This record gives sequence, structure tokens and C-alpha cells, in this order.
Amino acid sequence: MKKFASLFLVSLLSACTTVKYNGTETYVNQVDYPELNKVITAYVGDHLVQKGTITEEDVLVVNQMIDGVLYDIPPQKYKQIGFDNKDDFYSSQGVSRGILADPIQALSLGKTKNSQLCVVTTLGAKECYAGDYERKKQLSERGDSFQQTLIYSGRVGDKINIGYREFSNNNARPAFNNDVEYDLSSSKTIGYKGAVLEIIEANNSSITYKLIKNFP
Repeated sequence: MKKFASLFLVSLLSACTTVKYNGTETYVNQVDYPELNKVITAYVGDHLVQKGTITEEDVLVVNQMIDGVLYDIPPQKYKQIGFDNKDDFYSSQGVSRGILADPIQALSLGKTKNSQLCVVTTLGAKECYAGDYERKKQLSERGDSFQQTLIYSGRVGDKINIGYREFSNNNARPAFNNDVEYDLSSSKTIGYKGAVLEIIEANNSSITYKLIKNFP
């Protein structure tokens, strides 16, 4: 026990980490699908047209339980709380500690490849572990995301059904949703809110089309 305590004390004294609380970088991606005048086949429930902006941010995903000597890190997503030039810092919510372990401040993961995942204590010490974890991007709670989309809902006789949906920050906006029926015996060209499609072939399970013009 004395040997273990001595080694633990050395690890505490040999490293001091200052956790940054400056949030996370966000990534703005423009969605403009599909390419104009390209022949596309889609199926019932598929998105025929998409346009908008998606704002994403980094999260840490632990895929398997990390059962450490001092700390246990369960499999889940950990929100990024800050970063510096060497490390990214993540919330430690859900991480548990042993009886002899110091209180937890945050998780840290070095920016270099194959870095170990570390628990940062309130004293600034690190306890690091290898494991199955990765950085991923998810929809940002801090940025604005907005999408317009047309969804194929099938064909009955000469008529096809198209659903219009709007999403804001990954949430549907029901007040702006609409379902529209188009008679292909009248015209093979359909449009909604500025988006224009040429229908090449359609049945109750799939549709082949070209996008002539996307949403403004």
C-alpha cells in the first residue's frame, strides 16, 4: 500500500494540467442535394431534395467501458468544454472514482494520434488510459441549423405524393410541413417553394428524377 501511495503521489506531482473552459469549435456545412440535372433514383421515405445549413461540433465517444485502477469511464458521449494547443477537454459527467482517487475535474485527450484518454483531477493531475474511444461530430446546440427537404411518399394511379419538411436545429417545424399531390398525367415537372424536379419514372416504391432547380 505504501508503494502504491508513493507511486500515486509521484504521478500527482509530475504533471499539472490546467483545464480550459473555452467551449468547442463549430463547423458549418452547406447542404445542397442532389446535383442539378443528374438522374437520381430514390425510394419511399427518401429525401429527394435537401438544402440548408448544418452546424456541428466535436464530441468524444467512448465505445467500451474503461475500467481503470482509480477511475471508471463508461461508454457514452462526452461534450467538449474547451481546448488548448495540446489537448481537448471534455465533460466528466458519468465518470466515477475509487475511494483513494482525487475528485474529477474533466477528461482530456491529446491532439496527437494515439493519445491516451486522461482523467484530470481537481489538483491538475492526470490519470491516463488506453481504450476504445474516438472524436466525432454532432449537431451543435450553439449554432443555427436549418434544412428544407422534399420526401417521396409513393404513387397512386397517375398521382405521386411528396412531403415538404423543414428542420431547425434537427427539430421538425410542424407548422411549415405540408404534403402535396402531383398528377403526372398533366405534367412531368413538379415544383414546390422554388424547387423544381423533372420526374422520369415513378411507382409506389421508387422514383427516378432530375433536380432542375433547388430551393432558393
